[in-house]
Amino acid sequence: MDRDTRERMARAIHSAYRSEQKGRLAPDDASMADWEHLPETLRRSNHLQADDIIKKLQMIGCEVSDATGEGTAVRDFTTAEIELMAEMEHERWNEERLADGWTLGPEKDVSKKISPYIIPWPALPDDVREWDRQTVRKIPEFLSSVGLKAIKK
Repeated sequence: MDRDTRERMARAIHSAYRSEQKGRLAPDDASMADWEHLPETLRRSNHLQADDIIKKLQMIGCEVSDATGEGTAVRDFTTAEIELMAEMEHERWNEERLADGWTLGPEKDVSKKISPYIIPWPALPDDVREWDRQTVRKIPEFLSSVGLKAIKK
């Protein structure tokens, strides 16, 4: 994925996150900032999530191609595919946070790098798992926003 495509996809991922979390997170939560005001570590997080999309799709037998290329675009995933990719996303997120110095704590605090969700997938409450499910359901939308599509191999 070239640099411009990666940037546009990261922005699309962040925009979708803000829409989904509106009303759940405080407007002054650092992760709810618009892209231009988003802390660099959180921008990087969106870039890393964009980078990992191809890996997730490969795990379910898909590849990424140009939107105008051959093959029918995958628009929806099965429940099993969503669950697998959501768990992969949570694992990726855990690794990213830990590498960035985040720690487990009772309440989220971006400035102190604390999160109550740096735990294994099975230990997550289902409503928190749904955040990862929602983001992987949007993969076709993220790809489309940058002129790409997922196709079955």
